[in-house]
Amino acid sequence: MSMPIVSALFWRSKMTAYTRTEHLRHELASQIRNGTLKPGNRIMSETRLAEEYQVSRGTVRRALEQLKKAELIETRMGSGSYVAFNGGSMSGPDGWTSASLRSGAPTTTELLSIALVDRPSSLEGESECERFYKIARRRLFRSAPVSYEVSYLPAIPALCGVIERAGGLIDGSILKTMEQAGLRTASGYMNVSADRLGPIAETLEKTPGTVFLLSERHNFGDDGALVEYVRSFLDPGHFTLHVTTGETGGNHGDR
Repeated sequence: MSMPIVSALFWRSKMTAYTRTEHLRHELASQIRNGTLKPGNRIMSETRLAEEYQVSRGTVRRALEQLKKAELIETRMGSGSYVAFNGGSMSGPDGWTSASLRSGAPTTTELLSIALVDRPSSLEGESECERFYKIARRRLFRSAPVSYEVSYLPAIPALCGVIERAGGLIDGSILKTMEQAGLRTASGYMNVSADRLGPIAETLEKTPGTVFLLSERHNFGDDGALVEYVRSFLDPGHFTLHVTTGETGGNHGDR
């Protein structure tokens, strides 16, 4: 019997042997876990680590490789090693928010625009609603843009009333605004690919030819009606696609 495959986007040991490699790995892992080294911090160079801990460059490389396999650090070509986000999962209805809080990552969200638009052609056949709220937002990590998303919410009377009374999103949150309007996710699916940024490149401070991860998420209510459609461009330097097998569930996405 085949096992289901579950995909999720992730907003990126105990010492048992006293070898030099194990000791260095343990020391760095402890600094990461206790917050001395925070998500996004650059690890000192191999040369400096070798001098600091009085070990060889080979020992440093092996320790860093073990930390990388444990998903505690990530290596960027020509830049060095950085503290990863410890597998901070974006699964769940408040994925981005909870993942950021767990990791201690200094992230912010900018609301770029909110407008009433006609139903996108990509949603033909998926929703009977003729009008949608189109909400564009940008996420930043340490003031650097790492994602751009456009959410489409069906402009049902309840949602229109909530947005009009609040003068926009409630506390800047799409999730809170949807819940206030009675729009709750019961099921959904997400497709992930890669694409060039094109006309939104300037918003992300990149060139049009830069390739980002592109996630397209469709969420549905208990009655099967579409309650949200989201297109997100995600910087692959900060996000990864993690695939597991087994009985795992949950909604996926960033809020």
